Amino acid sequence: MKKVLTIILLIAVATAVGYLFLSGKVPGLQSDRQIIIQQTRRFFECVKFKEYAEAGNFHNATDRKDANIPKMIESLFKVPPEQLDIQEYNVVFGEVDTSGLLGRVKTRCVVRTLNVNDVRKPEIILYWKKEGENWYLKLRSSLERFPGGGPTGR
Repeated sequence: MKKVLTIILLIAVATAVGYLFLSGKVPGLQSDRQIIIQQTRRFFECVKFKEYAEAGNFHNATDRKDANIPKMIESLFKVPPEQLDIQEYNVVFGEVDTSGLLGRVKTRCVVRTLNVNDVRKPEIILYWKKEGENWYLKLRSSLERFPGGGPTGR
């Protein structure tokens, strides 16, 4: 009986440790995939709360000079940023290529245009590039206008 309980306990501990590792909750043991997912969530949080200067810090030094986040958001969503209400953002998936230098995170958002009550659910992919030990958002590929007039095709 003691052996069965010991085995069950070991399986439970191994499952818990595996879950914590895969979800990125073990300090110092985050994978690159978990890092770009976490940074994507933080980026959208900055945009949601209109912290554009901080959102610009996700870009490398070269892109940071050109990062006009409010203008890019207006181009992306076809709405002035002060009228955009990001109500929800969820990560659909995140992946890193075999070189370990490029990554992308697909998100599904719920955005509402204030005073119009227009609700949209665009899917957006943010592209990341690793430079040294840090991951940076690729400005041009992530926030430029979509072909066809925006993420919803308008």
